Amino acid sequence: MLNIAVAFFGIPRNSDICFPSIEQNVLAQLPADCNVQCFYHLYQVGEVSNARSGEQGELAADNYRPFESMTGGLTSTDGVLERWDFERVKTLGDTWNDDYASLRNLIYQLNSLHTVTTMIESFNPDFVVFVRPDNFFHTPLPDYVFSHAAARRHNVYVPDWQWWGGLNDRFAVCGRDTYAAYGKRIERIFDFCKATGRKLHSERLLKFAMQQADARVCTLPTQASRVRINGAFAEESFSPKRGMGKRENRYFHFFATLRTFIDRRR
Repeated sequence: MLNIAVAFFGIPRNSDICFPSIEQNVLAQLPADCNVQCFYHLYQVGEVSNARSGEQGELAADNYRPFESMTGGLTSTDGVLERWDFERVKTLGDTWNDDYASLRNLIYQLNSLHTVTTMIESFNPDFVVFVRPDNFFHTPLPDYVFSHAAARRHNVYVPDWQWWGGLNDRFAVCGRDTYAAYGKRIERIFDFCKATGRKLHSERLLKFAMQQADARVCTLPTQASRVRINGAFAEESFSPKRGMGKRENRYFHFFATLRTFIDRRR
């Protein structure tokens, strides 16, 4: 029997809107004959403030309710920046030019991802599905990705849109040999900046981490939108062309799509 872990991380902004879509398009798509366990690491905060996305508002306590029966924990953000040497990260550059606010939020997100990934390890998963709880899923995960676990242990499936010069980091399905590299990529921040000469960037960091892990990158047609604290849906482009970046990334995308085509025919 396969072990499939579902990992939630970050902040659940609108669970009454998002979680039913996650149940329908993620959890209900997992093979019935598998051992599925859900894990979470979430930040317990009273409000959300994000100038870049225009968010400002209180976070109701019932947003955490769907996760109460799962394995995991709620923590504050205390000590997170110090743990990952944020002062050193700042010396690498302010990627979004907003007085390091977005960079700070990225560290919080990557720390949450790292924490839940560590929880998963003793479960010995064959596949891990990483999900941000503030996503509303419009379309389901394809079920074929969970077949042939031995052949797909090096695979990572990422959304086929909004790569922004790297890889879409909104959600993913990872095989047993790639999930740790995906979930613990915060450990590669300084390696990424040194190797590429770039400032820290979320999607490009993910691509770097997957390349360093020799992951077989494949694509998912599944679409999801971020839901803001006020219940509004973020404007999303689901075109694989938008944000693809340089020619090398377009080639990278072509081969990822080709791998996906071959995968589906197995």
